[in-house]
Amino acid sequence: MRKTWLTRVGACGASLATVTALLLLPAQGAQGALTASSWKVAPPASDAASWYGATYGANRFVVVGHGDVVATSTNGSTWSEHAAPAGAWQSVAYGSGRFVALSATGGGLREMTSVDGVHWSASPGPEGEWTGITYGEDRFVAVSAFGQFITSTDGVRWVTTWTRSQFLLNSVTYGDGRFVAVDSADGDALISLNGFNWSFYTITTPGAAWYAVSYGDGLFSAFNPSGLVATSMLGYAWTTHQTSAAQQMNGSAFGCDTFVATGQASGEVNDLLTSHLGESWSASSVPTDTTADWTAVAFGANTFVAVDTAGDIASRHVPGYCGPTVATPPKDVSGNVESGQVWTYQHPPASDGGAPVDGYLVTITNGTKSWTCHAPVFYQPNCIIKGLANRAVYEVTTQVHNRFGWSAPTDPETVIPVKTWSLQAVTVSPTVPASEPAVIQVTGVIANSEGIYPQSPVSVHFGAQSYSCIPSPFGECLITVANPQPGRDAVWASYTGYGVYYRSPTSYTTVTAS
Repeated sequence: MRKTWLTRVGACGASLATVTALLLLPAQGAQGALTASSWKVAPPASDAASWYGATYGANRFVVVGHGDVVATSTNGSTWSEHAAPAGAWQSVAYGSGRFVALSATGGGLREMTSVDGVHWSASPGPEGEWTGITYGEDRFVAVSAFGQFITSTDGVRWVTTWTRSQFLLNSVTYGDGRFVAVDSADGDALISLNGFNWSFYTITTPGAAWYAVSYGDGLFSAFNPSGLVATSMLGYAWTTHQTSAAQQMNGSAFGCDTFVATGQASGEVNDLLTSHLGESWSASSVPTDTTADWTAVAFGANTFVAVDTAGDIASRHVPGYCGPTVATPPKDVSGNVESGQVWTYQHPPASDGGAPVDGYLVTITNGTKSWTCHAPVFYQPNCIIKGLANRAVYEVTTQVHNRFGWSAPTDPETVIPVKTWSLQAVTVSPTVPASEPAVIQVTGVIANSEGIYPQSPVSVHFGAQSYSCIPSPFGECLITVANPQPGRDAVWASYTGYGVYYRSPTSYTTVTAS
């Protein structure tokens, strides 16, 4: 079966002007102006179409859903429908010369594949209720609602790499040499450099639900239904921003210097979100059935394609040149600490974008006040910020600049100025009430001659309790001791760095009963 249909502009009787406002924020200096054309909405292919997944590969878009049809398009506006094995096809990706779709139900056929997006074959596939799939590092990686991770080099033979049933995984993406998945049960981001070995980190607070992770311009982004979006360079430390509305976002994609996210229907509003660097977001609606959920979005051939559960397919072509513009964030920020000041060193970005890097901006904040300095490119140390308080905790971020504008900031790094730079492990106050956590500051970890801090763990001791940490790029750690017991506790730290053993002097902290 094959059915071809054309797009309509201004669905449900809307005028052209009504449809024009989905992508509102072109990147600074972007060559393809995103305000030049409207979204076009294709009419539902059939009553049976309910779309849940979209991807771009082999010069075409492919859309899958719950049912027995798929849709394909080479331009995002004119679509063809094709028969497919019946199933709850929730996610789809392209790689290794084929499209792979996985099912959200555990029984029956759980996988179908196609080399052209038109002719599909199904198989029992890997056992699980699969919610997301991506391709990178020459392999597919998929995640399930039951905390399963699987990988395949060909999309046919799968290996289970990890299972942790506490996670309700709903989305996975690839970027900058790593896979990142997000979880809507424990509130974690899960990270792997190879698709086999995974580690997890809380994005904000335990139990917060996160959805729709994607990667672009050096940043991962993920969404919380309360109206928060979190961004991160590496997936370990996340910075949150407020979006325009509280809405669960089901999918996101990046293209032409812009993130687009698709969301759940909420009352009379069914918004899609757009952003340049993941910080400031705008919401707009497409004139379709507001009771249907936008479930997925894909980018390819200068075009965004979004799909919903009512069978609608909306496309937005970005005219003109759509190449790289701003650089990705610097790979890292590191430096030295002295009494009341921080010296920072810049690490060049992975991509300088569409023009040479011409400077950096360093920002240090204590959460109330911020200090900045502009750093040149040609020597190090290239930025010094003075006037800071010793033993106060600051966060440092860096942005890189080219003629198209500023990159997103690096992930924040903790820095603590100290009067004397030597290995120390202390609590800021020698007396801590038992009702509050005790925070241990470890400072003075020594780097090697190349300025690299040891990656072997630092052992931190608080009375009979012991902890470990990897020092920051400023040679420091923060350890939080929850529910400290009343008494007098010895505090000290030790580590072996580049063959040399170091141990801090012992300090003492008294935990009071009230």
